[in-house]
Amino acid sequence: MNNSQKPGTEPGTESGTSPTAKFAAGGIFANLWRTVEAGEAKAVLLSAACFFCVLTSYYILRPIREQFASAAGGSQALPTLFLYVFITMLILTPVFGAIFTRFARRTFVPLIYAFFCVCMAIMAWLLTQPIEPQLMAKVFYIWLSVFNLFVVSIFWSCMADVFNAASAKRLFGIIALGGTAGAVIGPNIAAVLVKPLGLPAMCLIALGFLVLALVLMLVLFKERESVQQDLGGEVLGGSIWAGAMTTFQDPLLRRMALLLLCADGVASVLYSLQSDYVALHYSSPEARTQFFSIIDGITNLLQVLLQLALVRYMLTKYGAGRTMSMPNAVNAAAFLMIAVIAAPILVSVALVLSRSVGYGLIGPARESVYTHVDRESRFKAKNFIDTVVWRGGDVLSMTLTAWMVKQGASITDFALICALFAAIAAVLAWNVERLYPVAGKERNGV
Repeated sequence: MNNSQKPGTEPGTESGTSPTAKFAAGGIFANLWRTVEAGEAKAVLLSAACFFCVLTSYYILRPIREQFASAAGGSQALPTLFLYVFITMLILTPVFGAIFTRFARRTFVPLIYAFFCVCMAIMAWLLTQPIEPQLMAKVFYIWLSVFNLFVVSIFWSCMADVFNAASAKRLFGIIALGGTAGAVIGPNIAAVLVKPLGLPAMCLIALGFLVLALVLMLVLFKERESVQQDLGGEVLGGSIWAGAMTTFQDPLLRRMALLLLCADGVASVLYSLQSDYVALHYSSPEARTQFFSIIDGITNLLQVLLQLALVRYMLTKYGAGRTMSMPNAVNAAAFLMIAVIAAPILVSVALVLSRSVGYGLIGPARESVYTHVDRESRFKAKNFIDTVVWRGGDVLSMTLTAWMVKQGASITDFALICALFAAIAAVLAWNVERLYPVAGKERNGV
């Protein structure tokens, strides 16, 4: 489909076709799939299926993590929990940096995924042991927070390595859609099965999906080995600290880190407030898990709609910068409205909307930016930003939120802070393409 064609319009249809027909999910997906060129289909399907399994695994366990946070003390406990997560990230980052330096992509990615598979099996066993509830809550929360960032970050690093910049604009929406489908399925699995089967069984089901993701990743790498000039067998080399150093030195990567901090500021404030709300209204672990499963399910359904209808169109027409900027501007306006209305229930509504826009539109655009950097930055710097910078932002944002809650801050106060973060992100993202490396040397890839 050429760029001038309206999104959701089938070739040959009249402009007067009803909106329902234009935006029917099947028709929109068909238009998305037409952007897949010869030789790309297998890699795209494998990538989307792998991301489906990764996020299904995570979203089965995410509601369990959230109920642990609420039970542990909500907004007052979160700063401490995320401080532990941040310290864990600082310890693990040089370890993974060393792995990136010494092994090729086709070796270190399966190695890291296998490590988390073993950890997940251990976690299922721990949930059957008579461990003090507060200690178990902390262990599970820290572990899953680390798992999420490393596994998802490494997945997208691989995508930026497999696909070039032009392909990313066309295809990352489809791949992200696979992940979103998993993010829809995962919470529903948890909501339906957590009461009859219990928490340890959820870990084992999630483990099955993560093992399948590992298998699909291996198949993808084997398929790419048949493509000329694939770089999966090359060792990155360099320093284990290169990710941190490059992030601070490179203007583009600094901008990406700042954008992530702004997004994290919004998410952390809303997340903390919702944790307090759930702790107040739901008493049992299963009830809290079900509530968070419902919230995740609604959020991810909205993501599907955005990824079907808008993400490819916006990336190809406006580029990554404006695709990130415009949703942030809309978020800023929405938070200003919430500041005026100031109803507690709007915290959950705002969290659903900001997450769906963040993962549905901003996420694929953000990941496409990394196709413009070198391979070492694609793995090391991106991993540093997605782990240490992200969790460092969590600590700062949640500490601020906990302090404001103690001071008796209102919904209006928090909404204004979120509006400020979103507005700054909109400004920072608008011209991010100006910071790309010198154009005209398209790197190899699908």
